[in-house]
Amino acid sequence: MTTVALDLLGGDGAPGVVADAVALLFQAPQDSDPRLTLVGPEALTRDLLVERGIDPSLVAVAPAGRAVAMDEDPLSVLRAHDDVTVSVAARLVSRRLADAWVSVGHTGAAVAAAALELGRLPGMSRPALAVVVPSLAGPVILLDAGAAPEATPDLLRQFALVGHAYARTLGVADPGIGLLTIGGEAGKGDRLRRSAHELFLEVLPSRGYRYVGSVEGHDVALGRSARVIVTDAFTGNVLLKGLEGAVTWAAQRMGEAYGDPGPAWALASATATSDFAGGMLLGIDGVTVIGHGAGSAEEICSCIRLAARAADMRLPDVASQALREGGLDA
Repeated sequence: MTTVALDLLGGDGAPGVVADAVALLFQAPQDSDPRLTLVGPEALTRDLLVERGIDPSLVAVAPAGRAVAMDEDPLSVLRAHDDVTVSVAARLVSRRLADAWVSVGHTGAAVAAAALELGRLPGMSRPALAVVVPSLAGPVILLDAGAAPEATPDLLRQFALVGHAYARTLGVADPGIGLLTIGGEAGKGDRLRRSAHELFLEVLPSRGYRYVGSVEGHDVALGRSARVIVTDAFTGNVLLKGLEGAVTWAAQRMGEAYGDPGPAWALASATATSDFAGGMLLGIDGVTVIGHGAGSAEEICSCIRLAARAADMRLPDVASQALREGGLDA
């Protein structure tokens, strides 16, 4: 059975909401649910489990004393302390004591811990945070959404390769790759986008990847032209937060217009669960899922299941093969 290490102290509502997510897994189990290792203070972990009616003997605990606060410098904290939850959780994966790990805490700390403890895949300069966005055509992989604010054309090519690999593990048979910019016409975009477009045209088709060219922001929600959409983390994160706000606005307005908010909010809630729950950190030699800091217990539960699924599909191996096939294996 797959084992997922879960950061107990990460997130706005931690540790309570994280423990609530564990309770949900026990209350409504699925056949594919993983074993859990909770990473946090031992006594606190036991108390939280008992409060929720869970036998502590059913959940392993990896002792860790603290998280990284949102106003702290992640690297400074990780270098100064060995018992930070994100480091301990990632270390479990590196030592093959867990198959994947999940945190809904400080994104920068989770990315740094994954890079330090697990290392990057050969050919990967920096990891990318990939999110699954629901579209009219099916799931769309948007990356980067928060790990690398500054990018180069070659880094975007790396993102395209590992994003394509992730899409295939999610069952997208022929995921076309699009480059996010301000227009579909040739020559649109800034210097980074124009240079990346030329590189993609030169490299991706010759390696067997379907590059559809430049796409715009609305294509993310439509999904008709590309199912893997590549950009830098600054742009991707702004777009993602904009989409989240638009979904909330639409749900509220539709509920008001039809006099019944239930169906609209149910649809909005569905966009925050299942494969849509968390970001997958690609390009790291181990499965790492980073969820939203304000995520609910249901969302965290979905992050756990997403991590287990990626581990079962051997996502790092699939991504590594994609980098080799793309000529980026050194």
